[in-house]
Amino acid sequence: MVTLMKKYSLALIMLAAFIIIPLTIGRTTDVHNVIIYILIYAMVGEAWNLITGFTGQTSFGHAAYFGIGAYTSTVMLEYFHITPWIGMIVGGLIAAALAFVINFQMFKLKGHYFAIATLCVAEILKTIFSKWTWVGAGDGIALTPISALIPEAGKSAMGKLAWLSLDVRNRLPFLFTTLAMFCLIFIICAALENSRIGFYWKAIRESHEVAESIGINPRNYKLLAMCLSAFFAAIGGTFFAQFFKYIDAITVFPLSVSMIFVLVTVLGGLGNVYGPIIGAIIYYSLDLLMRRLTGSSGSGLDQIVFGALIVLVTCTEPRGIMGLVDRVRMKMGNQEKRGGEKNE
Repeated sequence: MVTLMKKYSLALIMLAAFIIIPLTIGRTTDVHNVIIYILIYAMVGEAWNLITGFTGQTSFGHAAYFGIGAYTSTVMLEYFHITPWIGMIVGGLIAAALAFVINFQMFKLKGHYFAIATLCVAEILKTIFSKWTWVGAGDGIALTPISALIPEAGKSAMGKLAWLSLDVRNRLPFLFTTLAMFCLIFIICAALENSRIGFYWKAIRESHEVAESIGINPRNYKLLAMCLSAFFAAIGGTFFAQFFKYIDAITVFPLSVSMIFVLVTVLGGLGNVYGPIIGAIIYYSLDLLMRRLTGSSGSGLDQIVFGALIVLVTCTEPRGIMGLVDRVRMKMGNQEKRGGEKNE
């Protein structure tokens, strides 16, 4: 137990910070919004990391699964008055099924050909949903609070558990619910990373041929990684939709959304469960800081600084910030070892 706590001490420190800051020094709407942003994008970053960081298949189209989750839960709530928690699961299953159908053949593509194909999938979905009148077409869908959709909810079991409706008007409950979901996804990804499946994924990432030579079926394990990745990305899409209370195809399916998942993970540490959360913290903290310092006159400055950081970090260490941390930790460990040998 002590060894486990030591191994995930950084995760425990971040969890404590995410709980304490909104209740103390960060009791403003701006700070609450930034923390929610961080958690949602870190959530989908963890999903993207499964297929790219662990399995080595670069995807530039994860907005497809993110958008499917957002639209499914929104449609189920708006049209059928079904709680977003059920819509989230249904959206995740639809996204996973779509990932399986599309990638069953697409995994025959290698390298940048696969990456471009995933981008095309997201663009196709963006076009379909922007023309599909049943889901609002170009006008999108504005979400109605569940209390307005179901007036009698106050007397029902759902009314007694109203916070389960993911009502963003109650910022703190929504923030902590998002935090709980992120923690669950983080734990699952950490468990997968250290499991037999995780080692198979890493073997495939390093070499398809070597993986096949030891009895691993690369396509099957890549499909598993993609389906899990799509499911978690769809969950992030549900939280995004509930947070904004409005979605359209241009908001949830574009390349810019997919690239945020890519960039925060690459900066934080590709192939490391801490990478997405570290990258998301830096990205959205920069956004808040620049807005506070410069107001509207500094629009885009945060992205320039973030881009410069990515170039600087990845040129120094391709594994991102967590790679730098591992390198420093290894160097310190070697110095301690040499010091011990000298004392002997």
